[in-house]
Amino acid sequence: MSVALSRGAFEFPWDSRQELFDRMFYFPEAMPSVRRRFEAVGTSRPAEFTREEKSYLMRVIEDWAQPPGTFDDLLPGIYELHNALIDDLQDAGI
Repeated sequence: MSVALSRGAFEFPWDSRQELFDRMFYFPEAMPSVRRRFEAVGTSRPAEFTREEKSYLMRVIEDWAQPPGTFDDLLPGIYELHNALIDDLQDAGI
C-alpha cells in the first residue's frame, strides 16, 4: 500500500492499512473519501489525497497514538506515515 506525497510515494504494510481503515470509523467525515481513494488504486499505484484528506489521516493517527504523543504502539509504517504527512503538508505551505 502506498500514498503519493510531495517527496515521493510512501509505502506501508497492508495490515497497517487495514487497521487505519478500522480507526477511520471514529472520523466519519474522513472515512468515505479516504477509503474510496485507497480502494480505487488497490496496490497498483499510490493513493492520492487532497490536503484535507491528508489532514484527516493525520488526525486518525494522532488519535490512535494514546496517550497523546505516544507513537510506540502503532503498527509498522504508521508513525512514519504520520511524519511523511507532516512533511507533505509543510511542503504545501500548510
